[in-house]
Amino acid sequence: MIDISFEINGRKVSPRNMSNALEAAVLQSVQESIKKTVGSARCPTHGQTPKIKVKGRKVDSLSFEVSGCCDQLIETVKKKLK
Repeated sequence: MIDISFEINGRKVSPRNMSNALEAAVLQSVQESIKKTVGSARCPTHGQTPKIKVKGRKVDSLSFEVSGCCDQLIETVKKKLK
């Protein structure tokens, strides 16, 4: 399973523990969209799954950072996220 984490304004956050219900819903939606888009992506060589960090200053300005075991996995996931 892919590892998805969130960082808003420099703080790690979880969609389940957000005090603002609207922001929590947005992050939950982003998380579900990533899972649907990336699916069960695995590196064909190493069998590893990607790590995706969703970050931004605010919920309305998010970007993705993808990491993984090799460049092939990272590029595959980045293409799927575009």
